[in-house]
Amino acid sequence: MKNFQRAIERAGEWLLIALITAMTLACLAQVMWRYLFNDPLIWSEELSRYLFIWISYLGAWMAWRFRQHIALDAVLLLRSAHLQHWSARLVELLVLIFCLYTAWGSLRLLEVAGGQSSAVLQLSMTWVYLAYPVMALLTSLDILAGWLTSTSDEDRS
Repeated sequence: MKNFQRAIERAGEWLLIALITAMTLACLAQVMWRYLFNDPLIWSEELSRYLFIWISYLGAWMAWRFRQHIALDAVLLLRSAHLQHWSARLVELLVLIFCLYTAWGSLRLLEVAGGQSSAVLQLSMTWVYLAYPVMALLTSLDILAGWLTSTSDEDRS
C-alpha cells in the first residue's frame, strides 16, 4: 500500500512539474509574441488559466499529503500526544466528509460542463472542472490509506 501511495505521489509531483512548465512556456510565448513580434497569441492566456486551475488543485492535494496546509496549531500547544492524535483524526474525518460530499456534488457540474467548450481552445470544460473531483478523490484516498496503514502525521511531513 505504501509503495502504491508513493507511486501516486511521484506521479503527482511529475504532473505538477509538467503543468508548471507548460504554463510558464505559454506565458513566455505570449510575452515574446506580443512584444517581439507585435502579434499576441490568442490561446496562451486561456491555456495558462486552465493549467493554473489544475496546478492549484493538485498543489492543494500535495499540501494535504505533506500536512503543509494552513492549520490551527492550538491543540499542538497542549503537548498532549493523545489529544493531538484524536484531534488529527477528527480533522481528517471532517476533511474526508467534505471532500466526498463536494466531489459527489461536482459530478452534476461535470454533466453540465460536458456540452460546453472553452472560447478559444475549444476544449471541453469537463477537463477543466475535473480538477476539483480529482483533488478531492486523491485527498480522500490519502486519508483512507493513512487510516488503513496507520500512518502518523510525523511520517508524512
